[in-house]
Amino acid sequence: MSDVDEKLTLEVLKKLQQRLLHAERRIGVYEVQLSVYREHHAEVLRDLRTIYQLLGQHHDRLGGADASHRKATLVPDDPR
Repeated sequence: MSDVDEKLTLEVLKKLQQRLLHAERRIGVYEVQLSVYREHHAEVLRDLRTIYQLLGQHHDRLGGADASHRKATLVPDDPR
């Protein structure tokens, strides 16, 4: 009976080892995907920062004349 128990235990351990190896491989794939996602996210944030900087530069170039025109046309006078 002891020999049967040992064989059964060995089979169970082999199955567990196979499942663990499979899980480790899948985790490795997810780690790579997550790393790629993080890099892409950082690139998007850099692009957005550049866009906002360019918009700020254009806004500054338009200067006070445009700002006063926008205020005159978009903001009504205070009725009080």
